[in-house]
Parts: sequence; C-alpha cells; structure tokens
Amino acid sequence: MKKIYIMLALAAGIFTSCNMDLEPYNALPDTEATQTPQDFANARVGLYSALRSSIYGDSFINATEIQCDNFNAVSGFSNTLGDMYRWDFSTSGSYFSTVYGNYQAMIARANFIIDGYNKCDMSDPNNFSEKDIANTKVVLGDAYFTRAYAIFGLAQYFCNDYDAASADNADSGVSYQLHYAPSQDASTYPGRYTLNETYKQIKEDLDNAATYITAEGEPSYAYFSKDCITALRARVALAMDDYTNAAKYATELIEQGTYSLAENKKDLEDLWHNDGGDETIMQIPVPSRDELPAVNGKIFQPYQAGQVPDYVPTKNLMDLYSANDYRLSVFFNQQTITTNSGATATVYAFNKYMDQGAIYKALQGYEYARFAIEPKVFRISEMYLIAAEAYAQSNEVTKGAEYLNELKSNRIKNYREETFANQTTLMNEVKNERRRELIGEGTRLFDLKRWHEGVNRGTPQNRSICNIPSATTTDLNMPASSYRMTWPIPKDEIDVNKKVKQNPGY
Repeated sequence: MKKIYIMLALAAGIFTSCNMDLEPYNALPDTEATQTPQDFANARVGLYSALRSSIYGDSFINATEIQCDNFNAVSGFSNTLGDMYRWDFSTSGSYFSTVYGNYQAMIARANFIIDGYNKCDMSDPNNFSEKDIANTKVVLGDAYFTRAYAIFGLAQYFCNDYDAASADNADSGVSYQLHYAPSQDASTYPGRYTLNETYKQIKEDLDNAATYITAEGEPSYAYFSKDCITALRARVALAMDDYTNAAKYATELIEQGTYSLAENKKDLEDLWHNDGGDETIMQIPVPSRDELPAVNGKIFQPYQAGQVPDYVPTKNLMDLYSANDYRLSVFFNQQTITTNSGATATVYAFNKYMDQGAIYKALQGYEYARFAIEPKVFRISEMYLIAAEAYAQSNEVTKGAEYLNELKSNRIKNYREETFANQTTLMNEVKNERRRELIGEGTRLFDLKRWHEGVNRGTPQNRSICNIPSATTTDLNMPASSYRMTWPIPKDEIDVNKKVKQNPGY
C-alpha cells in the first residue's frame, strides 16, 4: 500500500490504498500556511486534481454498477469487481478504502484552504491587490464546494438512504473534519455525525460556496460555477426527499437555457465519444497524459481481439431501449463473444466509454488513454430526470411528464409524448428512464436505495456465455433491506479511528 498522501489521510484518520498514484496528493504542504495569492492559486489546482481522481474508475463508478442489476459477468472474465458482482465483498475491499480515502483527502484539501484564508492577513495592498483578494475568494468558494461535494459523496456510499424519521440517530451520518489538523493522535479523530448534521453541513458549505463563486457557467465549463452549485443542490434535495427544492433547482437550470440536450444520434455521439456538445454543465479537461482520469469502459469491451469483455448488459436492461432510441447504438455495440468453454453468442456490449475516443486520439494513441473520456461532473439531462422525479413524487403528474417527455423526445427518433394516468405510472417510467440515461454512470445503487428497492439481476442476454450462472451471479436477488445496499466503512478506518462506528451487518 502506497501512502503518498499520509498527512492528508491522517487528517481524516485513515490510510488508504490505491489509485493515489494517479495524482500528486503529497503536493499539499504539511505545515506551511497559505500566505500569498500564489499559495492559494496552487492549492486550488489541488482541489481539481483531487476531483479528477474521484469521479471515474472501478471504485467510483463500476463497483456500484456491477453490484446492481444491469450487467452479467462473462465466462472467463478477469474477476475484476467479482466480489461486488457476487455480493461477497468484505470491509477490506480496496474500492471502499479508495472512495473513502479520496473523499476524505478532498475534505482535507478544502479545509487547508478555508483555514488558510481565515488566518491570512490580506490588508497589505503590496501583498494582496483588490484583484488578488477577489481571486482568492473564488478559491475559498471552490474549497467550500469541494467539501460539500465530498461529504455528500461519503453520505451516498457509506450511509443509509435519508429518512427524516431516523436522520437524528447517532452515528447515522459521516465522519469528517472541518479544520486542517493532521495528527497521529487517534484521540483527535472525529466520530460519525448524525445524517441530519451531515446534510446540514453540506447545505451550509454550498451556501458559503455561493457567496464566493462568481462564474455563471457555460457548456463543458472546467471549473465550479454558480450552475454547479445549483446542480449539486438539486442532487442533495432529491436525496433528502425534499421534492420542492429538487424541482426548483433542477428546473432553474433547465429554464435558463444555457445547456441544451443532445437531440439526435450525432449529437449524442459527440457528447460521449468526442467530449463535445452543449449538455455538460461541468466537464474536467484532460490536456496531458499526466492528467488522465481513471477509465470506466475497459471491463465492458474486449481489450484485445479475441478476448471477452468482463461484463455484458442484462436482457432486462436492453429491453428498455426501443429500436428508435439513439442511445441503443451510441451506448452499446454488438460483439460476438466466444468464451473459454466454447459457447458463442452475439450480444450487446456497453460502449458509452468507447475505446480510442477523443482523448486517445488527442494523446496520439497513448495506450492508457483507451476507454478514457473527460469527466462529466454534471449534465443537464440529469436535471430533467430530477425534475421529473421530484414532480412525480409530489403527485404533480402533468409537470413531471413535461420534463420526462422533453428528455425522451431528444433521445428517441419520432417520439410521441406519453400521458400518465397517475403518480405510479409516471414514477415507474422515471425509474426506467434514469436506468436508460444514466447507465454506467454509477447512480444505480443510490437510485435503488432512494426508492427502497433491492437488486434483481433478471434475465441475461445469453445464459450460456455467463460466468457460473447461480443465485449469487446471474440470478442474484437481494432485498432492499439487505445491509449490503450500504457500503461498509473501510476496515482501515475502523482499525485506526476507534470513534467511528461500523455500518450494521459488517
């Protein structure tokens, strides 16, 4: 295990494994304070570096996808994420420590900036001009946003679904620091807050971010903007069952008209395969090999000719797409697979994160850029889905249908608007549409938790090519009450920080 960001990890009371080799996490000074405009500018770079490493990859995206109901393992697969697929994962799983450690490192970086700002003397105009102060306030806003984003991420993976009736229960929320105070003294490490306290902190940090972040936002904007704040507010409100505010924030972004949905196959290919289009609210650029994000698509396509992908979509997923749905040919391609047992079948393979896409070409065929795309932090299509769900849950069927139909009309050729007899029929279609639209983006586990639904893998496209069909693989059927619907606090954290209580069942 490489602990190359030890002081950051100590700030959260955890040593993590992992993908930290991807970014220079040890670049944050251990003792030096932020004292100059350049110090704050340098610290800001670290926020975005940390975010880039905390969006994509097996830990952040694929682990939850494979845990859920959209994919089956292929016979002869590499066993990547096999424990998540079989639901026999343990608290020492590397995915849990990677996600937990990355988010805690993001919080520590944010705390470093916030504490530095509060201690820094900016009264001397020779050291801080008015422009310097304005720029430093933007860095402060970015730090507050980063902390809100990271705490919310921890709550999504490691806490039960928000329920107002139990949100004040002890140890129901997240453990985090609000000051940069790295220490090897375990007595200083924090325990878990309640879930209400956790969400209160997220909202307070977003309010503070809104005070200092001034950028209005534009398609594929590379930095935090006012629109990013609104988008995260919409996600948080939906997670809290606050349907009034979820609809308010989502529709605010939709109605302002800055971002437009991809409306045909070419536009959708441009969005996903060329990192283009006007649909993305925030997209992190990848200008060099050193700034590559983790990749999502490698396990879903044959890596070399004659090989098999690790996972292929289920028939239940594929049956959700009509022949006129542009996503059918953009998000998937057909592959003829011959397994190590000799079984052969032509099936749909997942291709949202295509091999040799825009980044691969821009980096002149760099091998590790295969299946890589620029991380898309927020997209306007998600806001349509949030609005539709929030109105459906509020029993405002007509309004919910309006946003759902608008999204579908831009995804399906010759689409005819649907009407919905009641809340239940609308909500069922919202669930289907989230599954179609957000496939492979790591939201499925959180959706099922929010809807209090379990994981039923359903029917494979072709059972003969699946790896050991059984009740723990192709036929897995886990109830919503399973404790494994919520990830465990990593064993590393529990071992180091005795104040943190493990999630029930582990």
